[in-house]
Amino acid sequence: MVKFYFIGVDGGMGSFIRKYAKEGLLPNISKLIDEGTLLDTVPSIPVDTPTNWSTLMSGASSFTHGVISFSTHLPGEQPQEGQYVRRTQESGFSKAEFLWTTMEREGLKPAVLNYPVGWPSQLHKGFVIGGMTPGGGQWRLYKPQIFSTVEPVSMENWIKGDKPDYKKVNLGGAGSKSTVSIDLGGQLVTGEISADGQSILLHGNGISDSGLVLREGEWSPWVFVIYKGEKATYKLKLERLRKSSSGQQEVTIYVTQIFKVSGWAYPAGTEDMICKVAGPWVEGLDTPFISDPKRAYGPTNLSPELQLEHAHMHAEWFVRAAEALHKNGGYDGLIMHYHLIDSINHTYLALLDRENPEYDEKKAAAVERVYRESYQIVDSMVGGLVRGRDRQAPVIITSDHSALPCWKYVSLESALTRAGLMKYEDKGNGKFTVDLARTSVFPYHDPVHLWINLRGREKGGAVDKMDYDSVMDAAIDALYSIRDPDDNSKVIKLAMKRRSWSRGRAEDRFGDILLFFNYSYSNWDGTAGSLKFDEITEERLRNEVVEKHDVAGHHTTYLPEDFRSEFMNNSFTIFSGSQIKQGSRARPQLRDVAPTISYLVNIAAPADADGNIIYDIIN
Repeated sequence: MVKFYFIGVDGGMGSFIRKYAKEGLLPNISKLIDEGTLLDTVPSIPVDTPTNWSTLMSGASSFTHGVISFSTHLPGEQPQEGQYVRRTQESGFSKAEFLWTTMEREGLKPAVLNYPVGWPSQLHKGFVIGGMTPGGGQWRLYKPQIFSTVEPVSMENWIKGDKPDYKKVNLGGAGSKSTVSIDLGGQLVTGEISADGQSILLHGNGISDSGLVLREGEWSPWVFVIYKGEKATYKLKLERLRKSSSGQQEVTIYVTQIFKVSGWAYPAGTEDMICKVAGPWVEGLDTPFISDPKRAYGPTNLSPELQLEHAHMHAEWFVRAAEALHKNGGYDGLIMHYHLIDSINHTYLALLDRENPEYDEKKAAAVERVYRESYQIVDSMVGGLVRGRDRQAPVIITSDHSALPCWKYVSLESALTRAGLMKYEDKGNGKFTVDLARTSVFPYHDPVHLWINLRGREKGGAVDKMDYDSVMDAAIDALYSIRDPDDNSKVIKLAMKRRSWSRGRAEDRFGDILLFFNYSYSNWDGTAGSLKFDEITEERLRNEVVEKHDVAGHHTTYLPEDFRSEFMNNSFTIFSGSQIKQGSRARPQLRDVAPTISYLVNIAAPADADGNIIYDIIN
């Protein structure tokens, strides 16, 4: 019998859960709330993904577990080095024990699916599938691509006007036998358009000898192939097959990422069973993004319809995979994570905010429909995961954080350079490289921390220990001096020295200065480069605050309990089951969740937990 279900909804917002439940759109989640309680919970800082999924599984604050966002700097390294290392998503980076390790020690068998900080497996028994979060790319062999004879207008993110990159292909053949070929990184797929122009017959790259027939709007089944020496899988969608008004044949084919079919599961070999019963696991399937040279990273630039098609497929996979693991070995606790809502927040949230200078009622209505369907997908997945459960088994549905709308980009580098605390060299072509020998302070952006370039601690440090406090004071003054050019309002809400905040075994992974932005400001413009300090553009060096709309929602830059209107940055947590009081109004910390789960299933709390059991919700 399954003893508990832990369902992670990345970026999920409690106010939206309440709104859509009241509208009758979330029958499965509403039933669980009625049988228990929906709480607003307080995340750890920084308020982001690896940090708070670690907090949820360890029952410890970030000052204890030390998983500090995506690009933690460690003392003794070159200042820029940590920006390019994705170690924080690895399970072993945490200094605190996770709940699945505790479970195994207590004789319980966990199943951990797609959980950030879950890989590599720390278990000897149980199951682990993936867990490096979308964008990690450890098992991805080829990024998603669009191949088209014309500009693929139907695949654009039409709400925001974002155009994905695509590869132009030409029609071949003669007479009524038009053909098209697409190159998947050196392997070809060819297609022959039927005489009536209503379907296309595809051959090659893992497709069966008899070929694969698709009509406009249809997805292929998963195609299995040997790709660059690896067993791999992908799907195709025939997005467009029709003639234009001028009689020109138009063909658009979308290809998902090509993903390994092995190496992402523990115990080894579990992948074969999962692929046969549930289909392949593809990390980040619900957060598709087509790269282009100008913006190689960021919120999705595909149409909302296409993203939600991905999301449906991914949600259904979780249900099938959980059932398959239960039937093939079983587990005592299901722990899983689904990323869709966070992607939707980053892409669309500000379009719902009437304070946004680009607010438009028609776009807001379209975005509201996307949110409704997204939360309905989550609700359907929840219903499938807990179907047939014993009510003695508690269900915990939780987010790691929510998000606030944003539309103004802030360059910390510009402000620190103006204050004389950073120095950049002009390398030409509008690029400027940091001169660390003359730099007193350097920022990290994921998390948003400032580090003093302290001699003896940092390689090539430039600041004497006797000047440490004065440099910190100057940096804090520089941060508070950043003003919005439109109304002269302050950009930074809080900047304070780390030593004034908290203590813990992992405190040395935090910067010397922690800072948080006021509403509507962000340090991320949708590009990977905006999260790096070592090389910046001239625009970023000269302008401290610029209106930008690529990123429409963020969380890392804000305090855990910041909110505005219906938007909030805290997390939500639902506890449901026969042991749970109905309608509790407790407001616990997110680190209290793991100790409470442990209490409910009668095992010890994780060894390093510093959270508390939420007795207020227990019968």
